[in-house]
Amino acid sequence: MRNTYKYLLGSASIMLLLVGCGDSNTEVSKDLKPTAETKMIVDELDREVEIPTELNSIAMGGILPYFSTWFIATNSTEEIVGIHPNSYNAASHSILKDISPSILDAKTNFIENGEVNIEELITLNPQVYFEIASQEKTVEKLEEAGITTVALDTNTTSLNPLDTLNRWLTLTGEITGVTDRPAEIITVGEANQKMIDDTLAEADITEEDKPRVMVLQYHSDGEISVAGSNMHGNRWLNSTGGIDVAADEVDGIKAVNMEQIYNWNPDIIYITNFTETQPEDLYNNVFEGQDWSQVKAVQEKKVYKMPLGIYRWYPPSGDAPLMLKWMAQKNYPELFTYDMNEEIKDYYNRFYSYDLSDEQVEEIFNPSSEAAKY
Repeated sequence: MRNTYKYLLGSASIMLLLVGCGDSNTEVSKDLKPTAETKMIVDELDREVEIPTELNSIAMGGILPYFSTWFIATNSTEEIVGIHPNSYNAASHSILKDISPSILDAKTNFIENGEVNIEELITLNPQVYFEIASQEKTVEKLEEAGITTVALDTNTTSLNPLDTLNRWLTLTGEITGVTDRPAEIITVGEANQKMIDDTLAEADITEEDKPRVMVLQYHSDGEISVAGSNMHGNRWLNSTGGIDVAADEVDGIKAVNMEQIYNWNPDIIYITNFTETQPEDLYNNVFEGQDWSQVKAVQEKKVYKMPLGIYRWYPPSGDAPLMLKWMAQKNYPELFTYDMNEEIKDYYNRFYSYDLSDEQVEEIFNPSSEAAKY
């Protein structure tokens, strides 16, 4: 880990970050007492968890994007000994492997068929394991096995796409003692959102002016699944002035047919990083039984693959403040005229101390289909 992080972890100021203890939900946490070597945090299942003050080995399971939050909060991946295979595939096809190559040393063998193999996880000897809060039974089994586990929630009732990242950044600051970076990143994201809101307000954009947008979540010859309400795409569109064509008819993710897409006839289509499909695949009508040439977004060449920076930009990631600017510009190129190549270079230099080449920027904005596989 970088020296700055190690110094902060070892400083006395860490004790100021101790979170107050609420009611415990498990037997494991009832009698926990912080010591000179440990401290207490409250995870997103409202569980009190005692963790080491200095962390040198952590692992992450079903909470797929979290490794990028850890990196942006600490500027290090050296502590990450294990991640989900899906996360690893994204990392191995991302710029993160160049910025922080140690992420490629993380093991994935403790995840089998989407489930945690506790015996394999124990061999990694993580001081803390991070798991998605919806997997409460898994969290309980991990704790019973003596593996300190912190639960993180991906759900939010807010339409703000930064809410989850901001929560994770704040909690990671409490866990690590590194609070300046998370606070600064949160501030940048909020400033970007305000800029977008002010620009749209000044332009007097009405509902009739807004582009009608569809988010293609999963796609193949045999599947067309779109994301609607209560999904990340819906939040991004809400924050960047787009109308989600699926929001009134789709809650979560739903498989649809071409007739439904013809009825929606979106102005813009965004393709997530969780499917191998590329814009050119729709432009060239390569999928059997699917005629995309009748769709307005395809006709006007407004189909965009979501970028992949240090992680996929669709779910919460360390690059979330950039996602706001990118999507706002795609929705309203005449209003948002900044140079996204320069925006991303400045951001990576500022927060990752890394100078992107023009070729690397192109790779981020045009991720390969391989990055969706796992």
